[in-house]
Amino acid sequence: MHLIVITSYLIAAAAFLAGTTLLGVGWRGQRTGALLILATLISVLWSAFLAYAEWRRTVAISWILTAEVLRYGAWLVFLGTLSDVGTMSGLLRGLRVTVHALWIMLTLYCLWPVTDLPQTTVLPFSVDVPLVGVLVLALAGVVFLEQIYRNVQPKQRWALKFLVIALGLMFTYDIFLYSYAVLYRQLNINAWAARGFIDALVVPLLVVAAARNPQWSLEVGVSRRAVFYSTSLLVVAFYIIATSIGGYYVRLYGGDWGRVAEITLVCFALLVVLLITFSGQARSHLRVFLHKNFFSFRHDYREEWLRLSATLATSDSELPQRAVQAMAQIMDSPGGALFMRSDADEFVPEACWNMPTPVGLKLPSCLPAFGIMRSRRWIYDLSEPPPLGDERLRAPAELCALTRAWLLVPLVLEDRLIGFVVLAHARASRAFDWEDIDLLRAAGGQVAGALAQAADAQRVAEVRQFEGFNRLTAFLMHDLKNLAAQQSLLLQNAERHKHNPAFVDDMLTTVANSVHRISRLLEQLRGEAVPAMHGRLQLAAVMLKAIDECRSQVPQPEYQQPAADDLWVQANSEQLATVLGHVIRNAQDAAQAHGHVTLRVKRESVHASIEIEDDGAGMDEDFIRNRLFKPFFTTKASRGMGIGAYQAREYVHSLGGAMRVNSTPGQGTVIAIQLPLDEPAGDETVAGRLGAAS
Repeated sequence: MHLIVITSYLIAAAAFLAGTTLLGVGWRGQRTGALLILATLISVLWSAFLAYAEWRRTVAISWILTAEVLRYGAWLVFLGTLSDVGTMSGLLRGLRVTVHALWIMLTLYCLWPVTDLPQTTVLPFSVDVPLVGVLVLALAGVVFLEQIYRNVQPKQRWALKFLVIALGLMFTYDIFLYSYAVLYRQLNINAWAARGFIDALVVPLLVVAAARNPQWSLEVGVSRRAVFYSTSLLVVAFYIIATSIGGYYVRLYGGDWGRVAEITLVCFALLVVLLITFSGQARSHLRVFLHKNFFSFRHDYREEWLRLSATLATSDSELPQRAVQAMAQIMDSPGGALFMRSDADEFVPEACWNMPTPVGLKLPSCLPAFGIMRSRRWIYDLSEPPPLGDERLRAPAELCALTRAWLLVPLVLEDRLIGFVVLAHARASRAFDWEDIDLLRAAGGQVAGALAQAADAQRVAEVRQFEGFNRLTAFLMHDLKNLAAQQSLLLQNAERHKHNPAFVDDMLTTVANSVHRISRLLEQLRGEAVPAMHGRLQLAAVMLKAIDECRSQVPQPEYQQPAADDLWVQANSEQLATVLGHVIRNAQDAAQAHGHVTLRVKRESVHASIEIEDDGAGMDEDFIRNRLFKPFFTTKASRGMGIGAYQAREYVHSLGGAMRVNSTPGQGTVIAIQLPLDEPAGDETVAGRLGAAS
């Protein structure tokens, strides 16, 4: 028992120290708050002193009684300050003065050295005076609490009830303790040992009372989550203790079945604890109880907003379902359904969470209920009469028929009702008031913004997909246009040269090339095309291939071959020839039939330079900078697609090269293409085979 007493009062000292620290941090200089902090601080010293006295067992009884009286004096001074808020009778004011005089006199009596009080743990008759005095102080404390609670206004009782409960328990327990000591002239050792534990239990109630009374100037913030889990652990602890006591008595009086019954009882109790712990309904009931009795506001708005944002930001499910969960968790609802406005201006189910909806359910947006939800952000409680007593504003019957439907929460964005959420009844019965309405409206706006943003992002993605498809189509049409131009020239010259064997050979070669390119285009459309591979190419061979493809158009390109055919690059022969063909044909179009197109290839340090020059109309600086390489812009009216120059430049850049344009209006244009050089690697190359084929 010696160790239990020390532990009990040390726990009380730790609890009061934590409470004093929390109150001290939040103190803002008000007198009532200072007296409460002083009372809790003296309780810390009192608990620590009693633990020390039990440990040493040599402290005089007079010092222990002095500590008791001083603790009562601190709490009675605090209560005397609180009593100013009520209307006190003259008798009660006299009682307050008498009580203050009593604890001061008792302190002097206990400290007066001539009393020669004994130092034994058994209390003789000579110390009955201070014992009776402490008992009177405890009774006076109960009287003060009763008068304070009775005389304050009813709306203030909510703020004071936890203080009354806490100090009432402490004073009442001391009345029992000291009544026993006065009657039997000795302390009940078990009651004395339990006193520290019981006093420690009242500290959280004192802190909550301080948080509920801002006029004390103690800005104490008590976390709802901390209170919820602390209360849960406390309930479980008492349950386990009660189960242990029950098991002990079952074993003691159960005879042969005692041990078996004890084991069965303990296992059954643990099973009940697990079931209750994992029960959402039990947690909901406890949460509602704490919100009603411990806090001035039902919701912890900071925690609710953080939880709402976190739920919407997670990626474990689709956003519409997360939106339902985010709204449901505010009201502790186990399910819900989201309805969104469709393109047909109807509200249709978008997502469900533990609330099935009928297949094909559609609600026209012109219903009066949706009008008031949009204009006034009205939240329907489906168990209540229609808004403003107007039957025309009653919620749609299809929604009222949903399983356990309770609330209808609008999702309004910029004065537009984009949808609404139907919530199922909460797990625990609760009132629906203005706090819930304000929070749900704010949360509904947040959810509406998230859903609208997601819908806009989806539309942008679809637009980009169509843009990509259109761009691919434009590239294909550009290639098909070039092929069609080749075939058109063949048909124009066929009637005149069909008996010329050389023309027939060229025609067959051109047709074979066109068939090959069309097959490649079809493979690209079907997604069967093999990615183009780069290889070591002899640039002169690629130039000859591109020139051959453009000889059917006038003017004929003039090719000034380099002195040495040792210029090699890394590229795909077909794609590079196509790019050069685009540039050459553009030069032919600019020079027209009587102009000139000249091609030159030369080495520039580590680059190969390809110059394509024409004597056409030329271009000004603004056209080159802003329109030449702009996709889908063309000066050829219906004959062009406007992507040849853009496609050519992009491919050259992909090879690590550059394309430069030097042009003057009326003097022609020079387009220079620079490509990184690569060292030759023998005769068996792609370029070599390409040149042989040519």
